[in-house]
Amino acid sequence: MSAWRRLLEEESEHQWLSFVAFTVIIISGAVLIEWSNELSGVHEGGQLNVDGQIVDSAGNAILYETENGINISLNGKEEVAPYGTCLVQHGHITFACLGQEGLIWFTEEEHPEEWGWIPMSLGRNITASLLSPNDLNQLLVITQDGTSNSIAAMEISAGDGASPSITHEGDMHLEVATATEDGWLVGGSWQAPANWLGSNPASPPMFELVLYVTWDGINAPSTEIIHMGDEGFIHGIFAAGDSYIATGTSDTLRIENGVASSMGMASYAAIGDMNGDVWLFGGKGSTSVAIISEEEISIEKLPEPLSIMPTYVVCDEKGLISIHGIDGEDKSDAISIDSNARKSFLSLRGIIDLGFILGSILIIGMMGWNITDAIRKGEIF
Repeated sequence: MSAWRRLLEEESEHQWLSFVAFTVIIISGAVLIEWSNELSGVHEGGQLNVDGQIVDSAGNAILYETENGINISLNGKEEVAPYGTCLVQHGHITFACLGQEGLIWFTEEEHPEEWGWIPMSLGRNITASLLSPNDLNQLLVITQDGTSNSIAAMEISAGDGASPSITHEGDMHLEVATATEDGWLVGGSWQAPANWLGSNPASPPMFELVLYVTWDGINAPSTEIIHMGDEGFIHGIFAAGDSYIATGTSDTLRIENGVASSMGMASYAAIGDMNGDVWLFGGKGSTSVAIISEEEISIEKLPEPLSIMPTYVVCDEKGLISIHGIDGEDKSDAISIDSNARKSFLSLRGIIDLGFILGSILIIGMMGWNITDAIRKGEIF
């Protein structure tokens, strides 16, 4: 320790060396801190490998669009599905909306090659565009009704078909549905009637819409408007602890006990990860990602501006997020983010945090040693 003291003495001939070393440490630390602000675990490519733009995915099935139309892939076997709109997984069963009037389809992961896609009757001449099963063996069925959507429901295993449908004045364009403990949260947009408040009759405005839907098992579902927002649409609804996060192109909402509160953030796509966090992605060229946790909202800087306009996002069981979209040449592309990497000690930020902890322990240890040495020698300090 005496050698260090001589080296750092005020009049020491090595004083210039300590100054240079101090300057190098400060500059290096600043560079590393700046680097550590970039989101870790980002790389090119996605986990869904098909030659086209992803429309939806669930279980072992992928719905995607090519120049020749929409196809559906199940365990690598491809079929044409020109009117396909949705896939959803419920336990070991995957449901599909393939645009055929009066029917939806399902497959069981236990016997995918043996059974393939199996038809299920809706009991009425309606066309399903979106499905959402819940833990009560009920299936919410969003149907296409001209240019608008209607809402029906059915028992999955009863075989009685879908209930009567409910509609709203104006056109509903419903994009997403998420099951809750006693119903569903459904999001999308509401398009005003042509003569609504002097709006342009050729192109009435569309406003963000969130509905709370319940069903008694017999009649048409009941709906309650939870949120009617600014122009735009809701594209995602995710469970987040005791609340739900609804993400939209105009605003993001936290929904708790049936009440929606604005979070003041817009996005083009979003996904919930395995840690209960919700990731919000902006458009092509955006430089950051917003991550909503139960207690906080963090903004993470991307290593490079987003090179695609995101159209579909998925997170696998290992926490790998794949963002699929369209690049500047109108071609399908994807990037991936390891949602666990930003909190890992193996990331640059984790290494810097660990170095800071060890450095702090070293400095505190040296201070303690100096104090102890001064007390032992009876020095005043």
